[in-house]
Amino acid sequence: MFQKLTIICILAALGLSAGTALAAFEDVPASPRARAMGEAGSSVVDAAYATYLNAGHLASATEGALVASYVQPFQLSFTDSYHMGIVLPISPGNGAFGVSLNQFKVEHNDVRLLEETQIGLGYGNTLYQDMHSRVDVGATLNMYHLKFGETVSGLDPGNDSALGIDLGLLVTVHERTKLGVMVKNLNNPNIGVDEEELAHRLVAGISYEPYEGVITTFEFDNELGQDTQYHGGIEMFVAEGFALRAGVITNPSKLTAGFGYALNRFALNYGFSTGGGTLESTHQFGVQVSWGGEAQ
Repeated sequence: MFQKLTIICILAALGLSAGTALAAFEDVPASPRARAMGEAGSSVVDAAYATYLNAGHLASATEGALVASYVQPFQLSFTDSYHMGIVLPISPGNGAFGVSLNQFKVEHNDVRLLEETQIGLGYGNTLYQDMHSRVDVGATLNMYHLKFGETVSGLDPGNDSALGIDLGLLVTVHERTKLGVMVKNLNNPNIGVDEEELAHRLVAGISYEPYEGVITTFEFDNELGQDTQYHGGIEMFVAEGFALRAGVITNPSKLTAGFGYALNRFALNYGFSTGGGTLESTHQFGVQVSWGGEAQ
């Protein structure tokens, strides 16, 4: 009985709708950089996290990169969320592939109550390019796997899987302005015995680089059946390889901040966001190793 109550508390703490039967695979930002910039990433190019943020980013990848991040949402000791991703450019003019693994776990007294695993395979390439503009497109195929732990009475709730398709678009205008659009779960996949529909989202944003080393961004995130969220952020390099970041989010209102440090082919990123109410703040860390060029 306590395990069931724990799961209910977890879902409530994560801000899920009471009308949602399962509320599986809710959005947990995978990128510490995006979290620090108001959880806005659709138009801020970050190829290593492209399969999660916007597959269109893959088209601009000129180097291979491996990333890993960890976050414990709202500092809830019984939850963990991991992300690993890799981007592999094919050759100049032929785009790049991306592979990612996300896992969200809920554990109590060494018993795993819930496990959500998402594996993504993405590809992005340039659709059009001239002297002043560029259009990049991409797509990610996601495999979702949901598993509940055995109840105290010995009942195994079982597990289920589903496939989802994300589409991404990135338009660059005069190099300094980028427009990003990402459609999450375009095919409306369902999972579980009750065939719950996984989150269907439309994310669109714009980023502008007024000066070299300064990026501002704004985006909206609309999940079907939920209120629209607005995100804004800024990134500013204050020293060679060292960037400060900050942002805001609405509905619920949250403040975000963080930093990034890159040295040769290694990068360290940290993102922070307030709880948006009575919940604790969230801290996220990530590392990146690149090859074929300097780390971002």
